[in-house]
Amino acid sequence: MSKPHFSYLYIFLLLLSFSSKAQVNLDSLWGVWNDKTQPDTNRLEAMKSIAYDGYLFSQPDSAFYFAQKGYDFAEALDNKKWIAAALNTQGISFAIRGNYEKALEYYSKSLAIKKELGDKKGMGNSYGNIGNIYKDHGNYEKALEYASKALAIYEEIEDKKGVGNANNNIGIAYSDQGNYEKALEYHSKSLAIKKELGDKKGMGSSYNNIGLIYSIQENYEKALDYYSKSVSIKKELGDKKGMAASYNNIGVVYKEQSNYEKALDYLLKSKNINQGINTIEGLDATSRLLSEVYKKLGKYKQALEMHELYMETKDSIAKMDAEEELYKFEVDKEYQLKKQADSILHADEIIIQQAENLAKEEQLKSEKQRRTGLLVIVGLVLVSLGFVFVQLRKTKAQKVVIEGQHEKLNESHREITDSINYAKRIQDALMTSAVYIKDVLPESFILFNPKDVVSGDFYWVYRSPKGQIYFTVADCTGHGVPGAFMSMIGTSLLNEFIIENKIEDTAEVLTKMREQIIKSLDQKGLQGENKDGMDMALCKYDPKKGTVQYSGAYNPLIHISKNQINQLKGDSQPVGLHTGKKLPFTNKEIQVAKGDMLYIYSDGFPDQFGGEKGKKYLSGKFKKFLLSISDKPIDEQDRLIKAEFTKWIGDHEQIDDVCVMGVRIT
Repeated sequence: MSKPHFSYLYIFLLLLSFSSKAQVNLDSLWGVWNDKTQPDTNRLEAMKSIAYDGYLFSQPDSAFYFAQKGYDFAEALDNKKWIAAALNTQGISFAIRGNYEKALEYYSKSLAIKKELGDKKGMGNSYGNIGNIYKDHGNYEKALEYASKALAIYEEIEDKKGVGNANNNIGIAYSDQGNYEKALEYHSKSLAIKKELGDKKGMGSSYNNIGLIYSIQENYEKALDYYSKSVSIKKELGDKKGMAASYNNIGVVYKEQSNYEKALDYLLKSKNINQGINTIEGLDATSRLLSEVYKKLGKYKQALEMHELYMETKDSIAKMDAEEELYKFEVDKEYQLKKQADSILHADEIIIQQAENLAKEEQLKSEKQRRTGLLVIVGLVLVSLGFVFVQLRKTKAQKVVIEGQHEKLNESHREITDSINYAKRIQDALMTSAVYIKDVLPESFILFNPKDVVSGDFYWVYRSPKGQIYFTVADCTGHGVPGAFMSMIGTSLLNEFIIENKIEDTAEVLTKMREQIIKSLDQKGLQGENKDGMDMALCKYDPKKGTVQYSGAYNPLIHISKNQINQLKGDSQPVGLHTGKKLPFTNKEIQVAKGDMLYIYSDGFPDQFGGEKGKKYLSGKFKKFLLSISDKPIDEQDRLIKAEFTKWIGDHEQIDDVCVMGVRIT
């Protein structure tokens, strides 16, 4: 059973807490903001509410814009308290949008001001926010450092609610790190405080978090106990989304116990609630689990229906993500133009104010000179506004031209493109998500550059209930659509043999995959017959034993420890039919230590033509490059390997799909 990611549960509960607030009266707030007879603090409070309560959790882009207006006003007043508040709101807006680098920048600015002001509670909030950013980046050492700072401050000022939240954040960080004993300790402290405060919503969250940990530890009796307590509170609060999530978790536990009838009962409850409140959040995971349970019960028709629902939901989520990205692009563009116009108008106010002050100080100047000066100012403002107007018209004209060109595309070409893009969405849905990979392998990166829209290379990651982590990179026959079909077969077979059939030996997995591919494609070894299959490297990392078991079909595993490189070679046969003797795959096992790097990859990077002479990169050079970056932080390795490929390929055509995975032992 895969471990759920606590960070997203935290964000979900945070969003829920704000969605439950009474709707803010934006008209009233705008009235206060625009009323210059109001005290400055009233106007600042109104703008903060507009940004924070009105837009932050629904339209974070707009929230940033309005927080900036509050910031500008507070800066003009030299009011540091409100400057810090505006920066904090902007930091949250970036965190919600997933731009953690910018979020960290704004949180740090806000924290610096709160330290200067001696605002203890504000410092605690900022430490907590910064800790959550590091946690989502997988930097648990920093996450725990900042969460502990927040806890110390809340304890100092005797803020029980803050203490409860800080304990909860520390528990989440320890859980994501895999230190479940510590996670239980802090979640239990958080639960005790929430009980003392009568915080029902917080109690429901803590019960669920503790249940998740017991579930990961396979202590299913306790997991069910805590999940049930969570359900009871969520029922009491009328929290249907929360009930659906807890029912799903209970269903997962029963599925792991092979009690498929009970698993079916609770998973159906989760599905029905989500459909009843017309939300697809969580419906993809639940429908996938239902498909697996129905299959185990021999109810293949229902299993197919749930699989179709799963694919439909995944497709809807992918479409929503695409629409969200388009919306963000358009909003960002609109925001930049608004900001430009606003800056010009603000400059106009400042210049006119300066002109008025100058007029008062120099009363001896003639009326004619003042009129001339003001006319020049007005002229400059009009020219500037004209520039913005021209830019807006140009942008709209470009949009019309682009849309017109798209409409003129050949219909058949559009259908082919749509089909390939749909195939890509299916392939993306089958591949392991980036969120899950960062949860399971926080210190890892993946360079994935398909030659075409869809890819014959694929990667796959899974953590078993025992805590063993499987990861692979595979290179299927061909690229484009044919390669993509083979990659989908490979992903499905890994799911079947490792997740469903619980085969732990990597060599046995590859051998069984080969048998199934030959059988499925009806390969008989006849002359001229396509020998479809895949080259791959499959690894199983056992954190408890500090070992990695590896099996390869041609593709190697590179292990770098203490600046020494060790290459483990795979068997000289593919996962599929080939001309040589069909031998069982073999495995190798190595000891690994904290800080070691593991790399697996397809042949796309080493075989790529490029450089000044247009030659292949070659495996030897590639291994030297990996050695040269192996001691760098994982994010920097990700950046360096992408830059190296871009630099090498230059103006040359990409000849094959490229996939490289790097994993640091933590």
